Amino acid sequence: MSTRLAMRLMTSAALPLAIGLPQAALAQAAGEQAYEIPAQSLESALLAWMRQSGMQVGYEPGDVAGRTSAPVSGARGSGEALAALLAGSGLGYQPTGAGSVRLTRAPQAESATTARGATVLGPVRVQGEGARRIRSGEIETATGPVPGYRATLSATATRTDTAIRDVPQSIQIVPRTVIEDQAAVRLTDIVQNVSSVQLNGTAGNRAETYSIRGFVSGRYALNGFPLTSAMERPEGFFDLANVERVEVLKGPASVMMGLSEPGGVINIVTRAPSRQFHFDGALQGGSFDFYRGEMSVTGPLNASGTLTARATGAIQTNGGFRREARESERVYGAAAVRWQPDALTQVDLTADYADQKVPFDRGLIADEDGNYVHDARTYYGERWSNTATEKLVLGLAAQRQVMPWLMLRFTGRYTDALVQDHNAVDLQGNADGVVRRRITNRTEDSNDLSMRFDAIADAYTGPLEHRIMAGVERTNGEMAFWSARANIGSVAAVDPVYGMTPVPVATVNNVYDYDVDTWGFYLQDQIALGEHVKALAGVRYDRTKSYRWDYLEDAAIRTKDDALTFRAGLVYQPTTSVSLYASYTQSFQPQQGQLVDGTPLDPEKGEQFEAGVKFDLLDRLSITAAAFQITKQNVSTEDLDNPDFSILTGEQRVRGLELDITGEILPGWNIIANASHLDAEITRDNTFAVGNRLNGVPSFSGRIWTSYSVSSGALSGLSLGGGIRVVGKREVDLDNRFTIAGYETFDASIRYALNPHWEVSVNAENLTDRFFVEAVQGDNNLYPGTPRRIVGTLRARY
Repeated sequence: MSTRLAMRLMTSAALPLAIGLPQAALAQAAGEQAYEIPAQSLESALLAWMRQSGMQVGYEPGDVAGRTSAPVSGARGSGEALAALLAGSGLGYQPTGAGSVRLTRAPQAESATTARGATVLGPVRVQGEGARRIRSGEIETATGPVPGYRATLSATATRTDTAIRDVPQSIQIVPRTVIEDQAAVRLTDIVQNVSSVQLNGTAGNRAETYSIRGFVSGRYALNGFPLTSAMERPEGFFDLANVERVEVLKGPASVMMGLSEPGGVINIVTRAPSRQFHFDGALQGGSFDFYRGEMSVTGPLNASGTLTARATGAIQTNGGFRREARESERVYGAAAVRWQPDALTQVDLTADYADQKVPFDRGLIADEDGNYVHDARTYYGERWSNTATEKLVLGLAAQRQVMPWLMLRFTGRYTDALVQDHNAVDLQGNADGVVRRRITNRTEDSNDLSMRFDAIADAYTGPLEHRIMAGVERTNGEMAFWSARANIGSVAAVDPVYGMTPVPVATVNNVYDYDVDTWGFYLQDQIALGEHVKALAGVRYDRTKSYRWDYLEDAAIRTKDDALTFRAGLVYQPTTSVSLYASYTQSFQPQQGQLVDGTPLDPEKGEQFEAGVKFDLLDRLSITAAAFQITKQNVSTEDLDNPDFSILTGEQRVRGLELDITGEILPGWNIIANASHLDAEITRDNTFAVGNRLNGVPSFSGRIWTSYSVSSGALSGLSLGGGIRVVGKREVDLDNRFTIAGYETFDASIRYALNPHWEVSVNAENLTDRFFVEAVQGDNNLYPGTPRRIVGTLRARY
């Protein structure tokens, strides 16, 4: 008889998270929980047991067909509950791994013995959607809240709930606890807690782009979906009010994310509805006329709890530290509704809206000798130079456990965004102490529709456990682009004089429509070869077409690309606290441009070899050390004989070492720290010298943040925190004409809980008020870091 296969129920369909669930709801924490499983068909009863225990069970179809279960009621261990459910069925069970069992045929007497002396399976990690770690009265899932600083589960790397220690790639998670402890207000504040991640730039203060492992990643992902495919960067800054966790998957991720750069991907996971009522809100105020209010409320909408919702909102104004720049304004709102009519079905509807108006700001500019003003407050724009973004994102996710071993999922997202630059001042050059300027009026009107359907099946083939995912993904993005430009008066590099009027009439220089359509087909297998060895293999085929109509040239440009990308990795776990891993991954990214014969450029391709070790110490501290090499090929460079065209001779390589530490050193003493060394260089190029370093990439960078909370005595409720960030020098461009100095900054915090519901805190950034350049995007895009900044927060939780 062929083997069927391990049934792993996605328990997240019935276990939405609530922050601060009552202790009574967590009776399973010590190996026991309350079970209520009536007598029914054995297959249905096993499904209910998996749902309530969070465990997985495998069996032969003929062993359970036509059998009836015994009823199970009351608090007991997961193994004891299973044995009671199987009583009289002639079946027993035996563990097959962490969090999994398999049914075996057994004599009636043996079954009774098993019921009396059942193996108690304590709090364990489960490799299924809704997998959870139970600790200190809190539940963790791969997409929900994290108790403390340390997450142990993630769905970013595999799109299934998987223990981080089972993933053969480096992945770091920054949970909401850290966001609140550090009083973070920018996505940049969060990702600096992760090794090898640097702010690349803000595209004129529109939105953040990042460098991951030395390669620029123009777009990040939201709940597993990359942002608008028609744009090379996000439409606006991301508000943190609705962020549950930020995850960074290092290295090529095309098998999971489709078109992407080889350095890695940032995935933002948003807050989900809960069946328990919960409210949290905060009021903040601080330096540079910064004021912010945010709130989030969640709970059931009906008595049965099958319909739950969450509403989140934030409003923020910021005078900013840039002299004579207009103030920044942002309004953000999000809503989510979850419907769970039964234990096997879950439907989520989400909506996010953001409206921001900020000064357009290219930062500082250096002259040919590498000299620039060392004053973060110097601004070369004008008060009438600004950019605005309005964005709406609608989401639908549905999943159904159609059989104990099979789940079907659909996810869709629609994005509509409008970005408008009004007299945006670009910096054209710096010579003889004078900065030349230009204004641009620009409109980017985009929309994007992404849909994904996949099936997840659990199976045994002999001693091997499989979790197989197969799916198809389709994305269509459109953008209407219009821009007009004009030169305006120059200003002094030091002490510029503002107030230039009148603003000249700009001349239209670019009008086009752009459409990109992508299909992706993927297959992945997560394999458990016993308790000590895990394997991961995946393959994806992408086919993308783009069409651009240039209204000024009255011409069309069409491209068509396709690629097959792979990933494979192996994890060896000699003990429960050590995971040794190695992996190979690939990436694929189409690019615009042509060869001299009119042939479109081949897509950029990347590959990574990575090896590392992950330690989980005392169930409280996680350490990841990784060594890797990433090579990016088909880098386009200028055709020297035909400057209007390109050739594909470029290759860039990054070799690196990383260390990330997250968790609790002692009770109440938390830490999140990282260090990175990157050797990032050009290995083949027609324009730049081989051996030159990649621009904006420091050789060394790192950060440590630690906090301690007093839990008893006269100082109970007091928390102190502090950290240091170190970034080495960076090259300004690929010519390596000059370097931008590195820096160190110091941060600190003090927080006091007035009672279980209210707390006050003060956070200070850049305590020494040091000038530094935070992002290097070129000699005319040097973004200064924030001077000393102090923010006070009053926070409430109910």
